Amino acid sequence: MKTYPMQREKTCPFAPPPEYQELRDTEPISRVRLYDGRKAWLFTRYEDIRAVLAHPAVSAETLNPDFPFLTPGDKISKQAQSFQRWDDPRHATRRRMLMPFFTIKRIRAMRPRIREMIDDIYARMLAIGPPLDLVEHLALALPSSVACDLLGVDYETHEFFESRFAVRLDRRSTAEQVQAANTEVRAFVDDVVRSKYGANKPDLIGQFVTQHVETGEVSHEDAVTDAVLLLLAGHETTANMIALGTLALLEHPDQLALIRKDPTTVPNAVEELLRFLTISQSMGVRIAADDFEIAGQPIAAGDGLILPVAAGNWDDSVFSHPEQFDVTREARGHITFGFGPHVCLGQPLARLELEEVFSTLFDRFPGLRVDLPPDEVPFKFDAVFYGLHRLPIVWDEKESA
Repeated sequence: MKTYPMQREKTCPFAPPPEYQELRDTEPISRVRLYDGRKAWLFTRYEDIRAVLAHPAVSAETLNPDFPFLTPGDKISKQAQSFQRWDDPRHATRRRMLMPFFTIKRIRAMRPRIREMIDDIYARMLAIGPPLDLVEHLALALPSSVACDLLGVDYETHEFFESRFAVRLDRRSTAEQVQAANTEVRAFVDDVVRSKYGANKPDLIGQFVTQHVETGEVSHEDAVTDAVLLLLAGHETTANMIALGTLALLEHPDQLALIRKDPTTVPNAVEELLRFLTISQSMGVRIAADDFEIAGQPIAAGDGLILPVAAGNWDDSVFSHPEQFDVTREARGHITFGFGPHVCLGQPLARLELEEVFSTLFDRFPGLRVDLPPDEVPFKFDAVFYGLHRLPIVWDEKESA
């Protein structure tokens, strides 16, 4: 019996753990052992993962005493449940309150503001000059700017929540470290939410407070919990995709040449990057609320369910030659943002940020390249969201002037 979580290999760092393919070929629905000795079902086929994520007998509730936590820190961080960990109909009710803030039309209207942020970031990078760390100066800077806009707070606060989220998302963090980080983040966001009362602020949290908290529909405590989720989910995922996506494109110059030749291909390239990299290493953990059956396998109420979306995104019965990074591939069927009732609410915003970065970065920084030997690039093998700790880059300054 294998132990979960499984690790990506340094020899092929873009690929998911090789055990996923092995199990998909031999035992696609298998039992795995968790850190505390408990067992759970691991699913490695695309269709099975989607079926379980959408099944009405499956629960996301982390307050269930049998929920299959993956680390002691993970157990601590889920003690305050955001709406994403509720089940329907309660989950659907809260989701409907937030959906107007993430419609495609509303997100598209943010494009000029996102472009302005990116231009400011590029200007600072050019002023500093090479070499510099792309993770610090771009990958973290852009989603931090967007997150501060959504919260309606000054950008100067970004280092605070970036450092605390790093602790929360490190699988090596102790329960005590995660608890301390959670307490500090929650206190910060609590103050932000309180500052919106009676002000009808235009930012997302301000409008949510005006429309749903001050009316009594949503409690202050739940509003704080959901604001923490929106801040975390929108920040860390996009940051890791920008850094890792840049490296993937640089390591595949033929694919980079395609999007530079025809910028209209960038949205499709983003979908392939989302599939190919699948940065979520712990997404899709559930528990069976009732007995049910998937692909002939009986599942009992109370069983833990592990649904690694990276396994589904590299299922060769769905994506031919999944190990090949191909920006012309039709990859929109990927499940990077999940599937079913809990599919990621903020995915239009993530796509917009990635499209704007990858359609401009390599033109603004001609000759962009990694200033580090390939075997020294520091990958986040032990993080909840896969990515890079840092990515030193250089470029041809004379051409960028």
